[in-house]
Amino acid sequence: MTITERSHGRVADALDRLREEYEVPEVVEKTWHHPPEAYEKVRQRFEAGTLGGGGIWITDGSGRVLLVRHEGELAWSDPGGKQEPGESLETTALRETREETGIEAEITGVRQAHRLEIRDDSGEKSPVHRLIVIFDGVPLSGDVRPREGEIAEVRWWRDHPDELRYPELAAFPIPAAERPKRR
Repeated sequence: MTITERSHGRVADALDRLREEYEVPEVVEKTWHHPPEAYEKVRQRFEAGTLGGGGIWITDGSGRVLLVRHEGELAWSDPGGKQEPGESLETTALRETREETGIEAEITGVRQAHRLEIRDDSGEKSPVHRLIVIFDGVPLSGDVRPREGEIAEVRWWRDHPDELRYPELAAFPIPAAERPKRR
């Protein structure tokens, strides 16, 4: 079986498991093109047993959302990152959130899943399928602080920032933005 068939099957199985446990409202299909070295890293991560990554759209009791800005970037996104071998996507999202923001969170659902087809720029290699899941969650404990060497800033937002790391974030709800403003 090819890497494309194996990775496609693993992603499909993971989505089936997520659908059994959560309501999965949307699966976004994307194709990413990588230079050969980056493609090779993705292939190696797949062969090591990882599926992709996870993040959490964390909303606090005031309706604000916790977002991060990576060093060297202007855009904001949900905290999250790459899965390590042996981790579930939920564990990945919780770990990455804690590491990037200092916040311990609880997952309450699935906001969105991204099924990725990773292709190398040369077109010579077979595509590798990956899955990134953005979970919904709430904060449990911790003090907001950016992860040194990776995250430039962590902030609670009442509205979407102007710069977003990927376009789907613009449609994610920020309850505080929908509430009447206090005078």
